[in-house]
Amino acid sequence: MRWLALYLRSRSAPAAVAAVLGTTAALWSLRHAIDEPQPRGILALLAFLAGAAAIAPGLAGADIDLDRTAAIAWPPRRAAHVIVAGAAVIGILAATALTGDPLAHAGPIARAITGMGGLVALGAATLGASHAWLPPATWTLLVLPLTPPFGTAPTGPTYELMLTWVIQPAGTTPATVTAVILGAAGTLTYAVFGTRR
Repeated sequence: MRWLALYLRSRSAPAAVAAVLGTTAALWSLRHAIDEPQPRGILALLAFLAGAAAIAPGLAGADIDLDRTAAIAWPPRRAAHVIVAGAAVIGILAATALTGDPLAHAGPIARAITGMGGLVALGAATLGASHAWLPPATWTLLVLPLTPPFGTAPTGPTYELMLTWVIQPAGTTPATVTAVILGAAGTLTYAVFGTRR
């Protein structure tokens, strides 16, 4: 178990958990001051982005060359890292449901973190861990002005539902499929190639 503690410390896991907890608590508190559905939805979206961004620094160790050359099987460990980090973020965000007024429901949280986690992992493999937060932030900022108000029924062609997957309501199949594809593609790419130098 000592190796696990050392691994988590080397990947800044305690700092990431503290960041997600603090951000979630702050956004949840701010949510109680707002009655309009649109701003409340944006607060949930900010919580998703903060959770995804917190995963990014841990996708690179202190020595990237050592990660690439160590005599252990890194691909399964990298994939497990992304999956466990995403599950931890989902758990923290979903825990707001215990208050009776969650930031978002469990389905949209799981979908958002799955897709954004995949984008972060893809960003780490292509841009490096320090810039891995850029793909989910860019995607969200580009599609946010094009989307209907939060909580409205999904309308429009399938490609629009796929492009705006991150803010679609629960049960929107094209949005869920897009998030799963992004999550799987990002995790697989990061698992195989690791973090870019």
